[in-house]
Amino acid sequence: MKWTYLLINLFTVLIPAVRSAEPELRFYHKLKYFLPGMIFTAIFFIVWDYFKTRAGVWGFNDKYILGIKFFGLPVEELLFFVTVPYACTFTYEAISHFFGSKIPENKVRWFVWLISVSAIITSFFAIGKAYTFSVLFIGGLMFPIVSWLMPGNSLNVFFITYIISLIPMAVVNGLLTSLPVVTYDNTQNLGIRIGSIPVEDFIYAAILLAMNISLYQWQKNGKPQPLNFQL
Repeated sequence: MKWTYLLINLFTVLIPAVRSAEPELRFYHKLKYFLPGMIFTAIFFIVWDYFKTRAGVWGFNDKYILGIKFFGLPVEELLFFVTVPYACTFTYEAISHFFGSKIPENKVRWFVWLISVSAIITSFFAIGKAYTFSVLFIGGLMFPIVSWLMPGNSLNVFFITYIISLIPMAVVNGLLTSLPVVTYDNTQNLGIRIGSIPVEDFIYAAILLAMNISLYQWQKNGKPQPLNFQL
């Protein structure tokens, strides 16, 4: 069905959009913090998406898209970079509001840097696999910046948000990859899948969420705090 990818996008954002006006959260009042980071991140991912689609690293099944394209990408794919960040940033804000005071300040920022350095080094062993290389290399460069932009316990809140987001991701990305709406050249990834989802998609999602949420937090708090590498 040509409406499939569009309906998946609408399903993704439906509950967060409906609940954004709840008096306790009033997330719609915080769109001024969300939109700049979302736009910046969307541009970054659209450029990434454009080149990987053009190179055939991944593609889109015409059976499940409307056929309206910009920069060679389905309009639904562009919408994906709005709906998923909105839903996940809303989740992050809800966790921060209701549970933030109970979550201890993060003391393992050094671990983010360790993983980032490891990811960059590992990426060069996968240089022949474009998808694997790109998520490891970009993630390795980006996560230290994210940790810098997120003061106090906000990095811990982000990790919790990401873990929670794996549940809807299993549904949404599971549909996208099992139908499939999104197709992959398996010579350009490790060929390891969790269900129907390439393992690289989990890193890709982490980068998408981390960029959006860290920029959202930065917009809310202003100047980043000094790095804290305490155990």
